[in-house]
Amino acid sequence: MDLGKFDWIDWDPEDDENGNTAHCRRHGLPEQVVYEVLSEEPVEIKLPVQTAEGAFVGPNRARNQLWTLLFDTSYKRGDWLRPVTGWKAKPAEIREWEQATSKRWKGRR
Repeated sequence: MDLGKFDWIDWDPEDDENGNTAHCRRHGLPEQVVYEVLSEEPVEIKLPVQTAEGAFVGPNRARNQLWTLLFDTSYKRGDWLRPVTGWKAKPAEIREWEQATSKRWKGRR
């Protein structure tokens, strides 16, 4: 999934309890983290996904947490990126980020 082809992040209204904003919030993923990960070092990883087009791992702005984020192309517009869900990166996802960036994640155990 080429993140460079997207011009906007498609978030549903905050009061839509079935929308992606509420879903991400329930999973502990603040909206701001999505923007931070996209502006830092997102790396596409291989992850079997059924509800998204792509999975990415990257750090937040403080660089104290790696996050795994799943995205889809928005059904509203083809140049909008739609966050599906996300979580704090798991060890296997951290290893993929390390391999892709040739960096060692300082928070890795």
